[in-house]
Amino acid sequence: MSDPRLADRNDLGRRLAEAARLSGAVLLAMRAARDVTIKADGSPVCSADIAADHTAKRALARLLPGIPVISEESAEAVATAPVFILLDPLDGTREFLAGGENYCVAIAVICGDRPVAGAIAAPASGRLWFAGTEAFEQALLPDGSPVGEASPIIVRKLPAAGPETLVSRFHCDALSEEVSAALGSTTTMPMSSAIKFGLIASGEADLHVRGGQTMEWDIAAGDAILCAAGGMILTLEGAVPRYGRMDRGFRNPPFIAASSETLARRAVAAAGAA
Repeated sequence: MSDPRLADRNDLGRRLAEAARLSGAVLLAMRAARDVTIKADGSPVCSADIAADHTAKRALARLLPGIPVISEESAEAVATAPVFILLDPLDGTREFLAGGENYCVAIAVICGDRPVAGAIAAPASGRLWFAGTEAFEQALLPDGSPVGEASPIIVRKLPAAGPETLVSRFHCDALSEEVSAALGSTTTMPMSSAIKFGLIASGEADLHVRGGQTMEWDIAAGDAILCAAGGMILTLEGAVPRYGRMDRGFRNPPFIAASSETLARRAVAAAGAA
């Protein structure tokens, strides 16, 4: 990578983690926000989304100056570049509005069409994941401050009883259920937002299947973290996701997130047979 800002990818991940943490602290402070507006795509947005978006952008301008930021809240205003940032300032808005804990801030740096670093801050859960060449997790205090040092994380070996599957709490689909059953998954756990990728990367789950609509900023950070921890995301065609696709409005194809390439490809095969 010729861009000196990308030379140390672990440091890049730490910078993203700082921006995500600061943005997550804003979400905690605005936990009571309920002023919901429905966007053109049918998804909800509230004042907490907007405040977290502004905080993340200010932090990224300081930490990674000159890199354009494509955010869920302003995607139409910024074009892609050889290096750009994907930002979701509140992934899991429905979870946030319902009073749950499984919402997060997700930020990734994209070089070309693949993520090279990512961070996911889950302030209500007290967890922060980030990655460059390696993946890490750090605890957060109730006010969003970091605790101690970050620890390296890796995916776990597939349990003998079969994979534990994370299913979307508000967006569950038939494909997820069919693939999970085909792979012998005996345990499913409802979970909102990109936290799912962090849990697989930390060795607490094994599989997530998503047949419904998602956007690039929903999964790019999780892709970076999961890959650095030893896992993989594949589309149902068996390819890694590509980012910066303005031609499709930044929409993702259906995908599999798994703790290993072997499990991911087994899931792709099961999805093809479903």
